[in-house]
Amino acid sequence: MTGIRCWLPLSLGLVATLGCAGGGGGPPVTGEAAASLFASYSGRWELDVSSSTAQIPNELEGVKDEVPVADISRNESRYMRRLRRMYESRRMSVSHMRTTIEVLRRRPETLILTADEAELVYTPIPGNTMTIPMDGTEVELREGEHRVRTNVDWDGSLLSLEHQVVSGGRVRETFEVIGDRMIMTRSILVGGGAAEPLVLAYDRN
Repeated sequence: MTGIRCWLPLSLGLVATLGCAGGGGGPPVTGEAAASLFASYSGRWELDVSSSTAQIPNELEGVKDEVPVADISRNESRYMRRLRRMYESRRMSVSHMRTTIEVLRRRPETLILTADEAELVYTPIPGNTMTIPMDGTEVELREGEHRVRTNVDWDGSLLSLEHQVVSGGRVRETFEVIGDRMIMTRSILVGGGAAEPLVLAYDRN
């Protein structure tokens, strides 16, 4: 957890500093600067488990969809309690909550990114590649029975992906590259609120 404490304040601080410049349509640089920025993100990245947030438990496993979100308490973690309260504010079903948390719990051991001025090719799971326009246009993908809309966004020079779970919440992934290390900060957004972010650290392979 020492690695998390070192990286989390730096990552979140940069997001806060650059967030005012966010928006679709590509990064706020062009020409050689843009090419260099895209090259910094492109490559094969391997998860460093020791420097990453531990996986959140799947506390909804076995819970029936018809059970109201408010009735879920089974010794739930503090993190899950915050998520549940966020969902209660929107009166969402367990199935909607479960779908969003499944996206949040993604923990790819390998990430493959290829970025240029037109699109981002993103492979978080072997055999599951997304090609997302760099102009902010949403791409809808089906994950099993679920539909997830994904678009590229920029917080200044920080690359972000926002995943909108249809009938569910939103999960935002912000990437920051420092040398040969990439930090993914992943947050769930429901009802205008945000839960405590998860941090995954990747090393360039």
